[in-house]
Amino acid sequence: MSVSSSPSPRRSAVRALTRHNEIGLIGLIVLVTVVAEAAVPAFRASGNDTQILDNAALVMIVAVGEALVITARQIDLSVAATLGLAAYLVGSAVGHIGFAGPVVGVAMALALGAVLGFGNGILIERIRMPAIIATLATLSIYGGLQVVVTHGSQLYSSQLPNWLGNIISTSWIGLSPLVWAAIVCVVVVGLIARFTRWGRDIYAIGSNPEAASYLGLRTGRRTYEVFAVCGALAGLAGLLYAGQYGNVDATAGSGFELTAIAAAVIGGVSLFGGSGSPLGAALGALLLTEIENILAVLKISIFAQQTLQGTAIVVAVAGYSLLSRRLNRPVRRSLRVEAGQSRPAEPSEPVSSEPTEIAEQGT
Repeated sequence: MSVSSSPSPRRSAVRALTRHNEIGLIGLIVLVTVVAEAAVPAFRASGNDTQILDNAALVMIVAVGEALVITARQIDLSVAATLGLAAYLVGSAVGHIGFAGPVVGVAMALALGAVLGFGNGILIERIRMPAIIATLATLSIYGGLQVVVTHGSQLYSSQLPNWLGNIISTSWIGLSPLVWAAIVCVVVVGLIARFTRWGRDIYAIGSNPEAASYLGLRTGRRTYEVFAVCGALAGLAGLLYAGQYGNVDATAGSGFELTAIAAAVIGGVSLFGGSGSPLGAALGALLLTEIENILAVLKISIFAQQTLQGTAIVVAVAGYSLLSRRLNRPVRRSLRVEAGQSRPAEPSEPVSSEPTEIAEQGT
């Protein structure tokens, strides 16, 4: 008797939905927007949608880099300090260098962030420190450097070049350069993660690091690269942060790491590694920023917003774990049944030959 292991239509639909988590996120964003516009009159204020997109842009860029690191079964807690350090150093540099245009500024931000991210890779791959410990240490180190280089002073918008200081007031086809930069990062990183060998290696390493190493994947090299990419995106976000907010001090970017991680997790990136997408992380950032905007419009304190972020991480991780366990249960059951059916039959008890021997002796 054969046991059918084909999943039910409802289970197949749920599995298909989990594979395309972005569809559910888009639906949730639309639902939240419709409810907010109907229930919160101030949410419909002119320019509020533009403000949401501008605020979400920086979170998207950092969350995309964080998504890559988490997909590789790592984590980077130093992105906030990297953002703040790049905001001050690169912002000051492009302000003092007369010929520093957007290309030079972006290149400097990406390079600085990549170097800081590479430092995380050295601690994790060479010294064999756990990622959470290594990046927590560099969060303090880079944050301390941020205090040292600022000397307690601030970088003002008047010290920035025009192309950076006016970035928030510039519009291209109705969207600010902040939003366009976020779109470019999401598209480019998403395509790389989906269609290149590098991206497939990241998913393979996050799914099973031991198997990936056994198959000959360069796990150490990929660790360096993924942290360098995450740091580079945080550095780019730091440059845009200077243009968006103008005043940059030693506290710039504080708390950004929790926001980026929350956005990635809400966007379907598994903290267990091996699944998720940059697009999902970007949509999670948009959803989280929209909810924060609603709370701000309702004049709810910042502490409630922090509670929301922590709760969102717990709910997303717990929900993913329970859903994965439930979906995999029929597979495990069918494997046990198939293993039981394919097990060779135990040999029967050997028939004693003593009566035959006795009979032969009697004859």
